Amino acid sequence: MNLFSCESLMKSKLKCIVGTILLIAVCAALIVFAYTHFKDNTPGSTASLCVRFKKNPSVRNASDYQSNSEYYKQLTDIHEFSQLDNLRLDHLSSPRFHPSNGKTIIYLRKQYHMHDLKRSTTTLHWIDLETNKTVQLTRPIWNIHDSLFYWVDNKTILFLSNRASSGLNQIFQLNLPDDLSITSNYLDPIQITDYPLGIGHLLVNRQGTRLAFSCQVYANLSIQQTADRSTIEGASGSFVYKFDKLLIRFWDEYILGPRHHPFVVSIKRNTNGIFYFTSTPTDILFGIDADSPIRSVEDRTSSWSFSASGNKFAYTRQYDETSAVAWSANSDIYTVDLTASNLASVCMTCENLAADVNPRYSPIDDQVLVYLAHSITNYGGDQLKIKVYNGSHPKRTLLDNWDRSISSVTWSLDGQSLFLGLGEEARQVIYKFSNILSPSSTPIRLISNGSSHDVNIHPANNEIFLFTHKSITQPTNIYLYTSQTSMRPITIHNNNLLDKVRMSTVVEKFHFIGAQRETVWGWHVQPINGTAKKAPLIFLIHGGPQSCYYDEWRHNFNFQIFASKGYAVIAINFHGSTSYGQNFTDSIIDQYGALPYEDLQIGLTEVLRNYNYIDGNRAIALGVSYGGYMVNWIAGHPEMSRRFKTLISYAGIFDLRQMAYSMDKVGAMDGAVGGFAPYENPDAFEKFNPINHVANWSQPMLIIHGAHDYRVPDTQGISAFTALQRRGIPSRMLYFPTESHGISSPFNSLVLHQEIFDWMNKWIS
Repeated sequence: MNLFSCESLMKSKLKCIVGTILLIAVCAALIVFAYTHFKDNTPGSTASLCVRFKKNPSVRNASDYQSNSEYYKQLTDIHEFSQLDNLRLDHLSSPRFHPSNGKTIIYLRKQYHMHDLKRSTTTLHWIDLETNKTVQLTRPIWNIHDSLFYWVDNKTILFLSNRASSGLNQIFQLNLPDDLSITSNYLDPIQITDYPLGIGHLLVNRQGTRLAFSCQVYANLSIQQTADRSTIEGASGSFVYKFDKLLIRFWDEYILGPRHHPFVVSIKRNTNGIFYFTSTPTDILFGIDADSPIRSVEDRTSSWSFSASGNKFAYTRQYDETSAVAWSANSDIYTVDLTASNLASVCMTCENLAADVNPRYSPIDDQVLVYLAHSITNYGGDQLKIKVYNGSHPKRTLLDNWDRSISSVTWSLDGQSLFLGLGEEARQVIYKFSNILSPSSTPIRLISNGSSHDVNIHPANNEIFLFTHKSITQPTNIYLYTSQTSMRPITIHNNNLLDKVRMSTVVEKFHFIGAQRETVWGWHVQPINGTAKKAPLIFLIHGGPQSCYYDEWRHNFNFQIFASKGYAVIAINFHGSTSYGQNFTDSIIDQYGALPYEDLQIGLTEVLRNYNYIDGNRAIALGVSYGGYMVNWIAGHPEMSRRFKTLISYAGIFDLRQMAYSMDKVGAMDGAVGGFAPYENPDAFEKFNPINHVANWSQPMLIIHGAHDYRVPDTQGISAFTALQRRGIPSRMLYFPTESHGISSPFNSLVLHQEIFDWMNKWIS
């Protein structure tokens, strides 16, 4: 053995020893961190969760499945509601009536593993509305998720799931027994497709003769060709992204070539009753470098529609072929005649240079279609109005003088009425608009409180429908509406959990005269221990800014979490917020740091004057997204910043001008300042730019950001933290390497909330 090899061996052994010592040190540090940060070991605490993470980090499977209902039923103590409880709640969605009699329903239920939240599963569930008998149809397996399902007939369901051995989303069929109420075992679904790419979206026509699904493919390649190309590129070892145009990235992903394309295909049953494709699916957008469903952070299930006969197909797409998609909000609705030999797309809305979305064919007439449309180009906060297309007739705008922005439209079964979902004074309400073509018809509000979504009409009665409902005091449940005086929840999955926690029951709306002498509204939630003693204040500032603090349950920054920790909660819907009329929403244009800032100043004064139990000397401001921008803006204005013990900026903008060049949809910043690009009017971006007021920063701040945040890039948060450190201001930065504009990981959510409360308690104690 020569000297060189001996030396190498000694170095290798030394590295092993050093590595072992470092590993022990890291483990010790983690244990100390867990002990110091998560001392509470009660069932609702983060500590018990962390202990379980350390004890058993292995992959979970169905053998240790336990519902939250079973878990909380066995607990004997009642504890304050925590973020851990919040994350353990079941997520319920997509209620759908039995297609013939409407006596039973199927819905989706997402559950998390009770002990460590590392895994989740989404399954199909069935309820008999007459007996309340509930059956879990598909087997819960951790990290297996069922989604988008359709009753094809009384006994058959088609749905998407990643239950395939490949782990990719594929189409499955579920055959229901004659009497589901006596079913004791999970039903085994049958896999219909086995593509080398995952399926992202599914739509089935009413006749069960056609379906549409989406795959991410290269514009000029088939599904198999795209998979082959991806395999070759993955094996090449090359790791470089190449771009010739925008968008480079969107929300939390880079746009690397493949597009979401809709594929349409005819289907039939074989002799065993199993569906199969009768031909090769047709890529409706083949050769076009665009997405449908369009890339969106909203629900994409409303992007497509089959006509009443199932012979026509409508879809929405943006113009991704050029860089203009980064600063243009324009999108259009196209239709396809599926009986033609050449499936050519026809643009229905190309005359409108603003966004047209959510096509919905009439259930009785192939010629009639409604959709939602903006009228202002490149402004996503514009009012959405209902348009009606009726063959060769001119398009009509319904409720043109109504000052409401419509978020969803559902046809009645007779094709004469529409059920409308919309925001109204911080609540998501439901209206029925009967005889839509009658000039004298007026919508009637059916549901006024909380936030209601996802209307599904009874198959035999246009006055009965299912919907999901939530509020500040209640997580999502599925409700049955039979009249304005009769509606009831039909799901009870979360009841045992809610019975074992204490939450605030005092939630109220308040108002005051804000900027421009206009009425401004907000929410007040009392701390769980009441108002007998002085309580600290958490002053929440919402994002958007064309958004709102609705009367709804939230899975992060839930009002109840703060109230359970003894804080009074104040959340103001300042100028620019939605649901108070379009003029109120539009008022923030070119007023980014003016009218909302004034509302918050006045609102804080009014709150401290009217709620004597709130301790104004222990107030904290926390803002997310635009709210994070506003916190950074407040930090530079001592007349407001010094009213708070500390400030918390989550995903906040630090430099407006840099944002206009670095965010994914740069047009959002153009619209915020009045429709200018930064090189056209630099002053418009400097007028309310937080970076220009750093010299005035003085208050302790917590900065929070995710590495994959492409809406507000992470350098905005890093820059704000750098400014704080250079000025010697007490500060901390929470940086999540795997998160984007929001927190998706349950464990990260727990860490986030614990760190926030630790920081707040430090400055108010």
